[in-house]
Amino acid sequence: MPEDCVQRIIKIGRKSLPSVLTRGMEIEVNSALITKDDWREPIMTYLQYPTLPSEKRVRIMATNYLMWNEDLVRKSKDEVLLRCLGKTEYMKVMGETHEGICGAHQGGRKMCWLIRRYGYFWPTMLKDCIDYSKGCEACQRHGPI
Repeated sequence: MPEDCVQRIIKIGRKSLPSVLTRGMEIEVNSALITKDDWREPIMTYLQYPTLPSEKRVRIMATNYLMWNEDLVRKSKDEVLLRCLGKTEYMKVMGETHEGICGAHQGGRKMCWLIRRYGYFWPTMLKDCIDYSKGCEACQRHGPI
């Protein structure tokens, strides 16, 4: 380093595990049409048309999202893009994760963690996953498998 340099700038990148999607595993989810009662609709509208009037809360929330190939994605803290799902889509993902071919009837917190690792997001993920796992009849009869 030259002697006349007073400061030294060091950039340390955050090391994170890749999404399961980047390793070739994916739960097949068809994109559904966005309806007016979908939680994604105000954010997508703002991102597509930022000059239209919108609520302050939507503008603040939109800083964590971006549009990617006609899908809404959320930027996670570990720099992974998570595909945002609507209700019909996330119900299918929860079913596959809990009971499907990749499922082992995990509890709600573990299921939520797995879904994030698969690369999906919705605002009430943790609550929905806990409720889903508590409502599983096989888990209630036999306990977690």
